[in-house]
Amino acid sequence: MVEASSPEVPRNRPRGTFVPFVVFFAALSTIALLLAFPLLRPLAWSIILSFFSYPLFQLLHGRIFRGRFANVAAALTTAVIIAMLLLPAILFVFYLAHDGMALYGRLTSIVEKLEKQDISFLFGLIPQSLQEFLKPWLSQVNLVNDLIGQLGRWFSGWIASVSRGVFESALKLVFQMIVITVASFFMIRDGHVIVEYIRDIVPLSAEETDAMLSRGRRMLQAVVYGFTFTAAVQGFLGALGWWWVGLPNAFLFGALMFIFAIIPFVGTALVWVPGALYLLATGQHGAALTLTFWGLAIVSTVDNFLRPVFISEGSKVHILIVFIGVVGGLATLGFLGIFLGPLVMTLFFFCLDAYRRIWLNLRQAGSPGASPQ
Repeated sequence: MVEASSPEVPRNRPRGTFVPFVVFFAALSTIALLLAFPLLRPLAWSIILSFFSYPLFQLLHGRIFRGRFANVAAALTTAVIIAMLLLPAILFVFYLAHDGMALYGRLTSIVEKLEKQDISFLFGLIPQSLQEFLKPWLSQVNLVNDLIGQLGRWFSGWIASVSRGVFESALKLVFQMIVITVASFFMIRDGHVIVEYIRDIVPLSAEETDAMLSRGRRMLQAVVYGFTFTAAVQGFLGALGWWWVGLPNAFLFGALMFIFAIIPFVGTALVWVPGALYLLATGQHGAALTLTFWGLAIVSTVDNFLRPVFISEGSKVHILIVFIGVVGGLATLGFLGIFLGPLVMTLFFFCLDAYRRIWLNLRQAGSPGASPQ
């Protein structure tokens, strides 16, 4: 009895047989994206932080450890990242708690008096010149006490909601820090493997792939340097002016200027303008003029010189693309979008330009008068 032989599988399969695989791969991709979506922000931060700390890993692993102990080098580099994130946050929280306790006690006493509908103490919180102007007007308004009482109850509820929000944000921050720590370790240690994998799957030539990665690297460097370093300079100069005119807590308000300077269309004026108004209201006209001049001429102007140099000149990308990426990224992803938005827009226009070159070459090759390459 002759044993039936199994049919030979043809080497050149028809294209229709790839449809099940494409459907299966699309389903897996969708599920994978859904699983990774909650971790999008910490993973994106891990990519950015690992990118800028990778030279330290190369120094430790390549020169100090002579190509050995990759895990130790990655762990030390990750520890530096976490220290860079936690130390400024701890210092900021320390100063905020130190100065916030006194502010909280003062606000609590104000709320208690507001709930008792006693508005006489409010006159002690404003300058003498304003007291004489407001006193006759407030004494003639019958609804002031009711409005003040409602304001006190609203403020008490707002304080309670803020406290709950701070606790929830702290838990979320701890979770994100764990993800950033673990992801950064593996991205630093296996970063070269990830880059080579991207090179293999990108449907471009080797030269165009290298050019795309190089442009993305320059853009990321330019955005971080352009926004972070410029904001740091503005925060330092703002804190210097704040200290010079005699206002308290220069470090705290300088840190706030640093944060606001990173966000487009916000700026440091949200901090130093109220400071100047306070000085003006308390009769310190010279200090108010000094802080206003310093804020307008120095703090709010230095970014117009430093930021374009870092971003446009450093990345060699049109400033309009950077503007769309920054503003759109901020609206979509929040603070993370400031760094990720310009990178995505740059890579998009690079791929669009690559498609344009490929399409023009195909049209030229298919034209009747085209000479064979």
